[in-house]
Amino acid sequence: MKAKVKTIVLLAFFGLIIPNAQAQSNNEQAEIKYRHTIDVCPISPLFGIWAVHYTYRLTPKDELITGLSYMNIKFDGIGETNSPALILGYRRYLWKNLHVEYEIWPSYDDFYEYNEKKYYSGFDIWNEFRIGYIFDFKVSNLPFFVNVQWPFGFGLYGSNKPDSFWEFEKENKFFYFPPLIFVGLKF
Repeated sequence: MKAKVKTIVLLAFFGLIIPNAQAQSNNEQAEIKYRHTIDVCPISPLFGIWAVHYTYRLTPKDELITGLSYMNIKFDGIGETNSPALILGYRRYLWKNLHVEYEIWPSYDDFYEYNEKKYYSGFDIWNEFRIGYIFDFKVSNLPFFVNVQWPFGFGLYGSNKPDSFWEFEKENKFFYFPPLIFVGLKF
């Protein structure tokens, strides 16, 4: 049942934000000044996450996202995750620089359980929905930006975790943070 609900949520999200495939007019293509960005979140290491995003602007309203991440998240009294991940995502601009975004993070997870003093190696898939706004500015004529986003997410799939982690997840299925701040460069 849980898998069906998660699938329905994902399909509804994609149905709401992914536009119908249409050829873009020359005027719309001319609006794209920079097609590429690279960004990092300087506050995410406080949560045990290091990541870099690369985005490619498909149309004036659509961007594809990819990136790499490493997570070293500590769960009080349970254990910690050591997990490199791939980041795949999509961003849709709703109005000016206001956007919604979806990211999925497939990862190899080497989870260390404190009480058992044992590693559990497995595969996880995490996902996040985000809403945010991008503020553009220039430094020495270089086009920088700050992206402020509010994320909400949950695990889609996890394998080979200790029982203590599954008990923790029952009470903490969803994760969200105060606004995340990304700093990046357009080119």
